Amino acid sequence: MLGVMWGVMWGVAVAALAGPVLWVPSGCSSRRTSNRDLVLVNPDEASAILSGQKGLLGLGGPGAAAWVDPRSEADFLQGHIPGAINLPFQDVTAGHHRLASYNTLVVYGDDFADTKAQGMSKRLLELGHKDVRTLRGGLRAWIAAGKILEVGERQD
Repeated sequence: MLGVMWGVMWGVAVAALAGPVLWVPSGCSSRRTSNRDLVLVNPDEASAILSGQKGLLGLGGPGAAAWVDPRSEADFLQGHIPGAINLPFQDVTAGHHRLASYNTLVVYGDDFADTKAQGMSKRLLELGHKDVRTLRGGLRAWIAAGKILEVGERQD
C-alpha cells in the first residue's frame, strides 16, 4: 500500500514539474509581433516597390503592391499618397481581406515613429500578410522627398 501511494505521489510530483514545461496555451493562434518585425523603407524604396520594380521575390505587375493608409477617413481625404487604400486602423481585423490580392503592402502614417502605422503593419503580419513594409517617416518624409499628395477620395 505504501508503495502505491509513493508511486502516485511521485507521479503527481513529476506531472507538477513537467506541467509548466509541456503546457501550451490553447486558443492562441495569432503570432505576436514587435517593432523588430517591421521592415522600414524610405520614400524612394517604397515608390520603387509600388511601381513594380521591386516586390515580394522580385515580382511586379498589377496587384503586386499597395499603399495602406491606417488613418481616419477625414485625415485620408485631407491628403494621402496617390492610389492609397484607406483602411482605418480600428477596421483592420474586419477589413484586411480587401488587401488579399496584393503581394506587398506599404503602410504609412503621418510622421516618424507613427504608432498607428507601426501598429497596422504589425497587425497585418499577425493576420497573415507576408510582405508588409512601413514607410519610414510617413507623409512627412514623403513630402520632404518632393513627392505629391492626393486630396479627396481615390478614383477607382
